[in-house]
Order: sequence, then structure tokens, then C-alpha cells
Amino acid sequence: MAFREAKAAKIGGKFLAYGMEGSGKSMFQLTFPNIACIDSEVGVAHYEGREINLNNGKSYNNLKLVDNTSDLDELESDLDDFLSGEYDDKINTLSIDSETKFYNTMQIAATEVEERKARKKGGDIDDTVVSQRQWGRIKIINMKFQQAKIDLSAKGIHVVSIAQATEVKNEAGDKVIGIKPDMHKSVKFDYDTILEFYKEEKNDDVRYFAKVKKDRTEVTKVGQIIENPTYDIWADYYNKKNGLAVNPTSYRKNLDTSIESMVDDSDKAEEVVVEWKKEMKLLNESKNANAIKKINKYLTDNNIDIKNIANYDYKTLDELLSYTRLVSE
Repeated sequence: MAFREAKAAKIGGKFLAYGMEGSGKSMFQLTFPNIACIDSEVGVAHYEGREINLNNGKSYNNLKLVDNTSDLDELESDLDDFLSGEYDDKINTLSIDSETKFYNTMQIAATEVEERKARKKGGDIDDTVVSQRQWGRIKIINMKFQQAKIDLSAKGIHVVSIAQATEVKNEAGDKVIGIKPDMHKSVKFDYDTILEFYKEEKNDDVRYFAKVKKDRTEVTKVGQIIENPTYDIWADYYNKKNGLAVNPTSYRKNLDTSIESMVDDSDKAEEVVVEWKKEMKLLNESKNANAIKKINKYLTDNNIDIKNIANYDYKTLDELLSYTRLVSE
């Protein structure tokens, strides 16, 4: 895609709402217009078919569609349906409640892969940790997820991500100094507006608040405290853009192409590791001390740790294999 002339365009907001349980996050998402919710925790089930009465005296519930799933393939299918235009002019908001559940699913899947490897090798699965390679795959899935949200925003669809919060402690680890969203650490950069939710209780009175952590729209200010936060606060900003044309984007397509290349390299890297180990086995069996000495020096000079050989990129491994074969002749 080439450069285009800069101009105002229709756009949807990308919101992240995080906080401890019961802090008003799910209620916030239901104040947005015409919502389709991917509900991974059966959280919005409590609000289906009834009005939500907030302390501001207003009632809301714009929930139109729900998909109860925590399956990553189903999540990707839902996103593809939106990107293909299936819900254009029908749904204005896609909410994901909660993203923490999907992130946990990714981690569990990655751990299961490592445990299977440990079983095959006769290792102790209790000592299993997620490898750098698996963390890389989790990062790729999150990148696809986030890029899909950006494309939806460019189509004029609002995206509201709900996340549970996890505690942040001081360096000594003995004092809680704040909270953060329990999500992949890279995601916070992709949102236009980030809100930290909390509640205050006094006797039977419960009040809901959000602290603004980020707002590209500049409708609110960083550090501002909002009681009963709703989409109404940002409605005028986005409504003014409704009559404008959308800017075409291809973030998801571009990322898919990049990922295909990365996955291909990952598969090739695994094949190279297998071939290199075969070469080293032959050298050890033939007691070719001179070649082994040269290879060990090569490993040291290039900071390659053979204990973690599977975590290196294809180019590094291919060069190692070529050198090994060269000195083995």
C-alpha cells in the first residue's frame, strides 16, 4: 500500500478496561452502541435481557450478539467474520470479556506443548517451563489479535477489551504499589483509551470509578477520575466522524504474511537442529577431536548455548550446520 493524502476519517475507538473483580468493567462495555460480545467467562450472561441501572441515573444495555467461548480458533473466526464485513452496518462495537481468559488459554496451551516434549524425553513434567520459542508463539498470537482490532477500528467499529487486574509489588516484593492488566505486556500500546476501574464501598453504598491511564482522543486527561464511566463521554468525539469515509488498511493481511514467513523459518529451524545433532553424533562416534574443538570454539565465539539450541533463529542455526559440515570433511 502506497502513501495516501492525510485526511480525517471515520474510526472506531479501541478501549481497554481493567480492574479487580466487580469493579464495573463489564457494565462499562454495555454502554457502547450495538454490541457483539465474545464472552469467555460467562460474565455478560448476568446482564443479558435486562437493563443496567448506573448511579448516574441512566439505564443501558446495547448487547445484541454473544459468543460464549474461550477457544482461540473460535476467537480468530469471530474476528475474521468482522473483518470480512459480515456485521457491517449491524454491529458498532465488538467487546472481548475477558482478554485475560484468552491469554491464560495461550499460556496453558504452550505449557502443554512443553509437557508433551518432557514426557517423550522421560523428563519430569513438574519442572516444565514455557520455552522462549513458545513465548514467541504466544507473542505472535497476541500480535494477530491486536492487529485485527486495529483493522476493525479503521472500519469504524469500536473495540472494548476487558481484562482482570494483577497486583504490582515493589522491588522487595512485600508491598502492593498498584495494579496492571493481566494480559500480554505488549498490548497496552495498541489502545486509544485505557481505564483502570475500581469501586468504593461504604455500608450498602457502592460507587464505581475509573482512572484514566491513557486517552489519545484527549476527551479525558491522564489521571482524571471518572465516576460511572460510560461511552457517553466519548460519543460526541466519534459521532463527528461517522459521516466520513474510512481509510483502507491491511494490517492483519500484512501481519499474516509476516507470520507465515516466521512460522516457516521456525519449522526450518527445527529441521536444522535435528540435522546438526546428527552431524555431532557422527563426529563423537568417529572421535574427530579436531572438528569438535573447532565447533566448540565457533559456539563460544558466536555466543550459542547448545543447551538452548532449539531457541535460536533459522539463520544462526543454518550457519552453524554449514560450519559443522565444513570442518567435518
